[in-house]
Amino acid sequence: MIYLSIIFGVAVVLLTFSFFVYPLCLVIIRAVFFKKRKDSKFDSLPKVMFVFPCCWEGQRIRAKIENTLLLDYPRDKMDVVAISDAASPETISILEEAEKKGGMRIIRNSIRSGKSAALAKALDQCDAEVFVVTDADALLEPSHLKKLVMPFSDSRVGAVTGTIRYENEAQSGISNNEGLYWKFEMVTRKAESLIGMLTGVVGAVYAIRPELFKITDPRLDADFLAPLLALEKKKIVLFLDHIVAKDYSPSSSEALFARRLRTISLGLLSLFKNSRFLNPFRFPMLSWELWSHKILRWLLPVFMLLIFVSNAFMINISVFWFILFCVQVLFYLMGIIGCIIAKFNKKAGILSSIWYFILSSYASMVAFVNVFTGRDFSVWGDTARR
Repeated sequence: MIYLSIIFGVAVVLLTFSFFVYPLCLVIIRAVFFKKRKDSKFDSLPKVMFVFPCCWEGQRIRAKIENTLLLDYPRDKMDVVAISDAASPETISILEEAEKKGGMRIIRNSIRSGKSAALAKALDQCDAEVFVVTDADALLEPSHLKKLVMPFSDSRVGAVTGTIRYENEAQSGISNNEGLYWKFEMVTRKAESLIGMLTGVVGAVYAIRPELFKITDPRLDADFLAPLLALEKKKIVLFLDHIVAKDYSPSSSEALFARRLRTISLGLLSLFKNSRFLNPFRFPMLSWELWSHKILRWLLPVFMLLIFVSNAFMINISVFWFILFCVQVLFYLMGIIGCIIAKFNKKAGILSSIWYFILSSYASMVAFVNVFTGRDFSVWGDTARR
């Protein structure tokens, strides 16, 4: 039984480390080894290429165009580009109408090839100092583009990202689940940003110096690799939570699972194909961050399974182990209830949050299978977007 208790203990320690100890370690490292970065300003704002890939957005793309053209940024320094990734006829019609009015242009991909390929095509035409990426559904406040670009006045800064807020929470029991999970993720990202080594950007809104952003394989996740490529060149990567992209949440558990599955699968594949970042001899700090934040989080279902199974074999040893097992069973039952409530598009507080936690863990497990079996997630499926 000693081996079972060791398995249980190691799994609990690793899970706890990733979610609680790791962010605390970053805060301590920041306080001991890093000086506070001084804010700087441009004498003249840099030219930016502002891109948003689109496919079947339909009427939503109209709101995106209107929102983009209202951004408070000099028009002569803003190259607005909609990248049509084999977009639907309705989407193309709206884009062409906007292009004729001026203020933006279209880059066309006749064959759907995914976001990374679309961004690579835009980068080939980029002559700006800052490359800004947003999603076709993501809307920004007028002042947020300037705020996103301002840190680049420091030549050490390589990439900057904001956060995301879902606007349809009142209609969806799903969005609230992810919102609570995302708030916890924000704690980790803020901690990484304190030392200027953020390991993940928000795909809905980020900016990067184009010379750092080399997309060599469109099958990989460009959003995932963007901060790593900047960190590889010894640049600072920042998370600014006051820059908010407003987006729509998935309307069902199935859609949310599909999105999480795709995100994790692409992240796994991208990291494994660029495994140099996991080498502690080449990238001591970055590799530690990736193992602590990414790998351990992706291994969450393994830890949960080990904790549950090892505990199940020890319930007869003492009341302590029996109570722990009952707590775990209760946890999963609460998740099932949260799932049922989500089917009726209702919020259920902690029950919904537990369901999203379990759903994300299951997505991680399936993602490993996808990566090892070679499934291609470079192009979004319809379910993942709704």
